[in-house]
Amino acid sequence: MSKDADRDVLLLSLFTFLTVTLWIFFELAKTVKTTTVSSVVRQIITPFSPKIDTDILTSIERRTSY
Repeated sequence: MSKDADRDVLLLSLFTFLTVTLWIFFELAKTVKTTTVSSVVRQIITPFSPKIDTDILTSIERRTSY
């Protein structure tokens, strides 16, 4: 390859890399700006209480099955 061809390939590679980098950056910025968590999802992902209600367990034990 000649010196001019090497330079052209280098510039093409550089512009391609720059374009892809900017594209990824702007897509990430758009996603961060527009992504929200709805109230339904927020309610679903709340953690359970680790407290065990012993009254319920007692009532289950007292049940009779026929």
